Amino acid sequence: MNLLKLGGNQLNDPSFLENFAITMAATQTPVAIIHGGGKAIDTLQQRLGIEPEYVNGLRVTNKETLAAAEMVLCGQINKRIVAALLTSGVDALGLSGVDRGLLRCRKKIHATAELGYVGEIVEIRAHIIRELLLDGITPVIAPISLGNDGKRYNVNADDVASALAVALPAQQLFFLSNVPGVMQDGVVLDRVTPKVATTLIENGIVHTGMVPKLHAAVSAIENGVNEVHIVDLAGLQSRSGTTIAPENDRSPTLTPRTETSDVISDESKFIVPTYSRPPHVFSRGSGPFLYTSDGDRYLDFSSGIAVTALGHSDPEWVSAVTQQAAQLTHVSNLYHTAPHVSLAQKLVENSFATRVFFCNSGSEANEAAIKFARKWARSITGSNEKTTVVAFDGGFHGRTAAALAATARPEYQKPFEPLMPDVIFSKFNDLGAASASINQDTCAVIIEPIQGEGGIRPAEARFLQGLRKLCNQHQALLIFDEVQCGLGRTGALWAHQASEVTPDIMTLAKPLAGGLPIGATLVTETVASTLVPGDHGSTFAAGPLVCRAAQVVFDRVAEPDFLESVRIKGEYMRNQLTSIDNDGLVSVRGRGLLIGAEFPFSVKPVIAAASDRKLLVISAGENVLRLCPPLIVNTDQIDSAINIIADCLSELNLGGPKQI
Repeated sequence: MNLLKLGGNQLNDPSFLENFAITMAATQTPVAIIHGGGKAIDTLQQRLGIEPEYVNGLRVTNKETLAAAEMVLCGQINKRIVAALLTSGVDALGLSGVDRGLLRCRKKIHATAELGYVGEIVEIRAHIIRELLLDGITPVIAPISLGNDGKRYNVNADDVASALAVALPAQQLFFLSNVPGVMQDGVVLDRVTPKVATTLIENGIVHTGMVPKLHAAVSAIENGVNEVHIVDLAGLQSRSGTTIAPENDRSPTLTPRTETSDVISDESKFIVPTYSRPPHVFSRGSGPFLYTSDGDRYLDFSSGIAVTALGHSDPEWVSAVTQQAAQLTHVSNLYHTAPHVSLAQKLVENSFATRVFFCNSGSEANEAAIKFARKWARSITGSNEKTTVVAFDGGFHGRTAAALAATARPEYQKPFEPLMPDVIFSKFNDLGAASASINQDTCAVIIEPIQGEGGIRPAEARFLQGLRKLCNQHQALLIFDEVQCGLGRTGALWAHQASEVTPDIMTLAKPLAGGLPIGATLVTETVASTLVPGDHGSTFAAGPLVCRAAQVVFDRVAEPDFLESVRIKGEYMRNQLTSIDNDGLVSVRGRGLLIGAEFPFSVKPVIAAASDRKLLVISAGENVLRLCPPLIVNTDQIDSAINIIADCLSELNLGGPKQI
């Protein structure tokens, strides 16, 4: 995600705007645009009989000047830029900083002069810009901003660009000017550090309009932006101009191998063959898309098996991980760290739990849940007799010893028998069968509120409510495995909230850290009080790096508007799937953006055909197609996926047109 500040007299040149828009249409990286309009404002002021006045490069702005600035910035230049972008096929939206309170400012105070309605940024609602970019919309922003006093202010566009680049955060900030870069003795400086940039200003080597750009560039770099580029249009197209970056920014980078056949061949030599993979080698991702080393783009409706909730390479997530990695990554659980505690607090304050145990995966989280349940049972009985775990057909809880024992998949279990004893399986969504299985020897009942690997089968509310009553009756713990269905995937923060049932233990993992390994076992105080130091542990769990990543994911996903968008898009996807003209479609089930489409035949050919059309989907059992896209997916991308699936079904002659 990048940010570009557009300024100069060229904004009045239709041919420049046309070429600029064509350049934007060719870029693959999402770009937000801030624009100024200085000379055009001067021209309008003079026509109105107002002489432009400046103090240290800042326009002195009375009410009449502010009105002229708004007229030019919002009414003329913004619309010209948007029109040029739309004409070139870029989906653009014009905004001012006042819209939705995007830019909040305060009156700027100068030591010796009264600047009038000139502001300085104090707050940016950057999530609005991020959401537009993730939806494929290019925001074009005029820097008129809203003051805390309710008045509108003119803010220097260079300063707005710097502040917004930090807030997004942007990986790169571009200042598109009418000069090719920072000049010294008639030569463009290729690369300068913030220290050199400051020296150029102090020594008068740069002056007039370049000074605020360099000040803004230095501020952006000092606050975490990777690089700032000062370029003209030709430089933007050729990636020349001046780059401002920290001194240590020239560290060598590894060049990834790009030969697909070599990677696949070497994998067969060096990696244990526990997976059968399609012949793609993915080298990068952005939003809901993955890119192969050969340059092909795939629409990802698997999300790494419901992991990448914010999509691939989310800028805020990347920035948080990068900054934390530069500060502290690992100390082990022998020591205190702030990110560890902060994440636990967020989980506790937004759930039934009072405490959290962290680990590294969903399987480990379920392993911990079973251990904790047995320790709790021993504490209340004083014996080892209450040890039975009740699980359900179709359930999947992991591949480690205890989690595998609770997974009703003979093909996974048989090679590793004998497994942990005292696990029995009952029929899913059958309260009578559950009642016959749960008794005084039961220490815990473990269930997924929506089965993932078992075919995207939601547990009925009355079934979960009945399990809660049975657990209370027989003094057993109720464990909800929300490794796949939790944390916003269903359009609620927790999948079990739809049933209004509270568990004793809940396990989380997949989406929590956005792609970094983490698991969490959330427990009530009743369970936590039976545990002491040494009962369980993990070397790597909840290190500062992974917890910082998880904080970003949790804060975004837990927003009510975000959850509402998941519900709306999930309902839309269900409706689109249901409308596919194929009589082989048995059912569409699930909630939010965890949807299963059941067919009377194997879905493997559909998955392969979709992959040929650059769509990634996965199965949930032999005959269920599982759709679990990133939670930031938009309806256009959903339409693309459903159309591809429909085409695959038709081409493969699987099913046929619905009979009327």
